[in-house]
Amino acid sequence: MAGWTDWIQFALFGFMWLLIAANNITHLIDARRHGGETSLTLFLGGVFGVAAAISCPIEGAWMWFWLPALVDPGSIPAIFHILRARFNNKKSGKNSNST
Repeated sequence: MAGWTDWIQFALFGFMWLLIAANNITHLIDARRHGGETSLTLFLGGVFGVAAAISCPIEGAWMWFWLPALVDPGSIPAIFHILRARFNNKKSGKNSNST
């Protein structure tokens, strides 16, 4: 049986994930509207979500470790978007480092 410290650890990781994921959503929307760029620090939300899923004291919950990283738009979806943009830039002959 899980102790209360296990639940506190799970809750802290989960709260951090929710906080960062919500911030990622607003940051990505703002960057899209104003043509700005994002950074890989957005990936931290997915890391906290994975930590929350792994530390969850419910038996078998660790199998869902990938779900928070998929749901957080700053994690797996952002990496997919970055890779797709780089592929499209290379395909069209554009250099992303040029101004």
